[in-house]
Parts: sequence; C-alpha cells; structure tokens
Amino acid sequence: MIAGIPNASAARYTALMGLLFASAAVLNWIESVFSAALPAGMRVGLANIVIMAAILTVNLPSAAMLVILKSTFVFLTRGFTAGVMSISGSLLAFGVTALLFRKTDASYILISVLGSMAHCAGQILASRALLGTDAVFAYAPVLAVTSAAAGICTGIVLKAVFPRLYGVLKKST
Repeated sequence: MIAGIPNASAARYTALMGLLFASAAVLNWIESVFSAALPAGMRVGLANIVIMAAILTVNLPSAAMLVILKSTFVFLTRGFTAGVMSISGSLLAFGVTALLFRKTDASYILISVLGSMAHCAGQILASRALLGTDAVFAYAPVLAVTSAAAGICTGIVLKAVFPRLYGVLKKST
C-alpha cells in the first residue's frame, strides 16, 4: 500500500495515514496562528508539504483523502467560508501536483510553485462563486506572486525533508 515499500501492512498504512493527517492538521493550525503577520489572509501552505509527501509515498487515493480530511479540519475549526476556500484550492492544487509528479521529472520546487498557484486559482474561483463579483480577479496578480513565493518555500522544505521521511518509512517496514 505504500509506494516503493514492500510488505507494508494495513496497520502500518493506517498508522502512517494517521500521522500524515495529524501532521497536516498541526501544520495548518500553526500556520493559522502566525498568518496574522501576512497580508490579507495569505498563508504559506505548510500542510501542503504533507500532501505532496503523501502523493510521493502512499498513493493518489490516500493523498486525496488527506486533502479532504485537511479541508474538513479547516471547515470545523475556522468555518464554512474557510472550508470552501480550502477544499476548492486544495483539490485543484492536488490535481496539478499529482499530475506533475506522475508525468514529469520537474523539481519539487517547480511542482510546489505550480501547485501553490493552482491552489490560489481555485480559491479565486471559489471567491467569485461566494461573492458573485468579478472584482476578486483583481487580486490574482498579488496572489500569483505570493503563491510563487510560498511554493518556493514549501518546495525547499519538501526537498529537504522528503529523503529523510522516505528513509524512515523504508526502515520501519
């Protein structure tokens, strides 16, 4: 069940998924505490590091489940609008990220930047649906720049952390 790791039992898979979800939830919460320092509700997307790691180590359906669980956590802790913004951005980012990891040899950083930009595009579309105005598209250039910066940050972290995470997973099976 865990990509590239033979003999991964159902119990180990369940434990891994629990740890990945807990990690995503904690990173999301930590980020929400510090996001007040960023302009206009912008966030770095630390929990998306966990989603990218899941795409690389588990399988796509399990990684998609983590996306839904993460957005459900956002909905439960921050409300309807935040939940809608989370699921709309996360699903689009997941699709782009999964496609790029599976079909290209692009770097973690490039994939992270494009995933972050897709996340923002999904959120702009959700904002348009929620607010009923095209004025939200004026915010797109700002989000493009900030999402590129956020993607670089999360890509660097993934590049640093993933080899160690994969090594731990291989040793634990």
